[in-house]
Amino acid sequence: MSLKASASSHFGQRLQQALDRTMIPPGRQRTTALANYYAIARETARLWLAGRAIPELGRLIEIADDCRVSLNWLATGRGPMVVPPSLGEEARNYEVLSPDEQKVLKAVRKLSVKRRQGLLALLDARD
Repeated sequence: MSLKASASSHFGQRLQQALDRTMIPPGRQRTTALANYYAIARETARLWLAGRAIPELGRLIEIADDCRVSLNWLATGRGPMVVPPSLGEEARNYEVLSPDEQKVLKAVRKLSVKRRQGLLALLDARD
């Protein structure tokens, strides 16, 4: 196995570990949930999870942020998996969500892209 193929297959393992930290369910549903969440083809999600392809840098950053893992670890396997939370506003706001707010956020993340856009349109119309 070449070095590139080895790095790619290890990416699949790291992605699985990172997704274990999220509300994206493990098992058979993970491919579909990942595809829906990131608005990508199921085949693309399958290739990422199998370690046969690696997302572009912008998508890697997004995944690392969403999973709350180190970008360096996700992309290369170097360094710690989890970086201590920053003191940035976004990190502080996430920690103070009420249980109901967390439920809403989890439910929204499970929606397909189309349904999420519909929900946002509905909410925008109420302003």
